[in-house]
Amino acid sequence: MKFVLLFLVLFFFSGCDLFQTQAEKEQKNKHEKIAFEKKVRETKDIQLAMIESKKELAKIQKDVEIEKLRLKSKLDKQKILLEKEKSKVLFDQELKRYMMLIFALVVLVSMFLIFYYFKKRHDDKLTAYNDNLKKYFYHKENEARVKIAQELLKTIASGNLDKNQENQLISAFKGEAESYNKNQIENQEIDLLKG
Repeated sequence: MKFVLLFLVLFFFSGCDLFQTQAEKEQKNKHEKIAFEKKVRETKDIQLAMIESKKELAKIQKDVEIEKLRLKSKLDKQKILLEKEKSKVLFDQELKRYMMLIFALVVLVSMFLIFYYFKKRHDDKLTAYNDNLKKYFYHKENEARVKIAQELLKTIASGNLDKNQENQLISAFKGEAESYNKNQIENQEIDLLKG
């Protein structure tokens, strides 16, 4: 226990500088002063470095803001160019669509006109064919009538028939001729109404 007490006493007095000389004290003060000045210089350097870093940070922030504004203006320009390009593409698409509609309309009208032309031509040919056919049958019928009339005249001229039979043949031929003439007049009127 004595030993512990001695150790405690020495420990407390070691902090009081009792055993140091004046030169050692001055030397210690000098070292402390140098260390203090060194700490002050380091603190000033740190403060200057902090001020310098704050300036650089402010400069960097300013540069970042300038770059942001430059990029924003560049982005706005690109947006405007993109909108112009988009409107140009839309205009081209609309123009192509209208051109296709006009082309389709022209084709449709052309097809209608071609169809109308060929239908009219076909109708004209059909009408001409019918007219030629009517003329042919009219001509054949007239030839047949002429032959019948010639045969009738030969029969009457031969004298084999009595007067009553001759009159009946002539009246039958006249009745047939009148009904034929009426049919011809009606057919011509129908043709005029159709034309």
